[in-house]
Amino acid sequence: MWRFLFWRSARIPSRSLLVVLSLLLLILLLKPATSFTVEVAPGTVECYITVATQGDDFLGNFEVLTGGSYAPVEVTVEGPDGKLLWRAADKSEETFSFEAEENGDHTLCISNGARGRADDGIPRLVGFSFRTDVLVDEAIASEQSIRRLIELGNSLTKGLTNVMDHQSYMRQREDLHASTMESIGSRVLIWTVVEAVVLVGMAVWQISIISKFFEVRRAV
Repeated sequence: MWRFLFWRSARIPSRSLLVVLSLLLLILLLKPATSFTVEVAPGTVECYITVATQGDDFLGNFEVLTGGSYAPVEVTVEGPDGKLLWRAADKSEETFSFEAEENGDHTLCISNGARGRADDGIPRLVGFSFRTDVLVDEAIASEQSIRRLIELGNSLTKGLTNVMDHQSYMRQREDLHASTMESIGSRVLIWTVVEAVVLVGMAVWQISIISKFFEVRRAV
């Protein structure tokens, strides 16, 4: 009886400790989002390389920030041997996640009207993220409930990383729109001032013409 009670009292803190350690490890592994922005000229391809080892988890996403139609944009990920691992076309944004199959350089390429796609001559600003993340190893969990917690934590880690990336893209898009609106506002103000000056000038000219007309009639 006493042995059973002692086993129960020791078991509960150990399980709680595993939960706490798992959550702390998830927080430590949740790194700040690292997203990039690149302007892809018409008819060109921009490529970026990330080194990974077999079994690493790849996380990434992209979003077309400017350029109107996103039909010419194509994003691909290739393995060290040139094998196509992921592809997205005719989409304004997308996320991806997969496990590296072998060691070596993995390449993400963003094309704008290249590789057989229609080129409309418009440069496009594309935000993207391409990284490998070390997720919590299930080996630290000895029970099914803890394993499920870790799986959920890994899923949340991927989701939060993508959310932070898209927040970064939204801030960049907001800055671009604010700059455009400021430019439009300045042009409207300048045009309004010029229009007012022209109207005042025309009014003065018309008054002058009418005054001269009446002066001529009086003289006659």
